[in-house]
Amino acid sequence: MQYARKWSFFVVALFAAAAAAASALARDVPYVPTPEPVVRAMLQLAKVSKGDMVYDLGSGDGRIVIMAAREFGARGVGVEIDPQRIAEARANARRAGVGDRVRFIEGDLFQVDLRPASVVTLYLLPDVNLRLRPKLMKELRPGTPVVSHSFDMGDWEPEVQRTVNGATIYLWHIPARASGVWQYRIRTANGGEERHRLDLTQDLDRIRGTLTIGGESFAIADGRVRGERLSFAIERSVNGAAVTQRFEGRISGERLAEMAIVDPGMPGQRRAATR
Repeated sequence: MQYARKWSFFVVALFAAAAAAASALARDVPYVPTPEPVVRAMLQLAKVSKGDMVYDLGSGDGRIVIMAAREFGARGVGVEIDPQRIAEARANARRAGVGDRVRFIEGDLFQVDLRPASVVTLYLLPDVNLRLRPKLMKELRPGTPVVSHSFDMGDWEPEVQRTVNGATIYLWHIPARASGVWQYRIRTANGGEERHRLDLTQDLDRIRGTLTIGGESFAIADGRVRGERLSFAIERSVNGAAVTQRFEGRISGERLAEMAIVDPGMPGQRRAATR
């Protein structure tokens, strides 16, 4: 019993130390305003529109969420640890006439609940982005766009990388959870039907594994999950010829919907699958 108590104390202390380190990193991010053309390009890249809730992490003077409200009709939340910047942002929002559409939270971005966000914007530092990545994956809904000014997300490759006014901006979409075993049937172009078993593992937006068709297993290639969309390819023999078949589907919670063969000339009819 004494050992159990000591182990519990060690675990608690370890998590506390990790949280403190993350908070220290957040405080160490210098304030450098994002130029307005870059702000506008970030919001356009994320396709912000009316109905969106834009969270800007490390919001400074509030310019990103203010522009999201004023020019794109969205609502916004800025998270900033510096009280002076919070006061400045609130004053800026009132002057812009969007004080009723945006709000600012004085606090640690690692502690804020991100689940209400439909878009997240960042202008932090590489180390902070990497520490923040697990929180984004855990709390944001699949398909949520994440846009970063200047800094990437390590081995999570951006879907789009664009240069605006000399600045680089990056776009990702939170991938759905694809790992597991999926089983479904798919009707082929010649009127037949195939039973598929899809065994997947996932690392960020990459998927690996096997597709089993009629007892024969194929290693999947070029497997990706972009938001809710899943895609991969296999090499197989069809009528004695080696062909590459591409498959696409949409993950919705515990269902893999709209699964189809998408190769020209070899369309498949879509069937839903469950995990």
